[in-house]
Amino acid sequence: MEIEAQHPGSLLLRLRAEELAHWGNALNEVCHGFAVENFEAAIGLRRAAAEDLLRRVAAAAPDRPEEWSLDELSGVRNALTAVLAELDPREFQPRMGHSVEESREMRNRLDFLASQ
Repeated sequence: MEIEAQHPGSLLLRLRAEELAHWGNALNEVCHGFAVENFEAAIGLRRAAAEDLLRRVAAAAPDRPEEWSLDELSGVRNALTAVLAELDPREFQPRMGHSVEESREMRNRLDFLASQ
């Protein structure tokens, strides 16, 4: 994940295919994999906005700079947090395609981005 440019309220990022897949898997889990109580409060996005973001992530081209709002980045971060809290460690890798530690690292990178 590389920052190409910073704009008020958004970042232009270059994401690798595996990073896009990681984001998509986390969003898919919170939208379709398990129930999230108080979805908007937990994820920071309305369910419809999270589903739109999931479609946008799925359509994004790897290694091509794309602008992401800070709200979208926060939504992905919160989706990862929810997945880390909800999924049993034994089922985490098969459902997410990434390990618990990789997902924690991704969440930490998103925390860093949000602080930019």
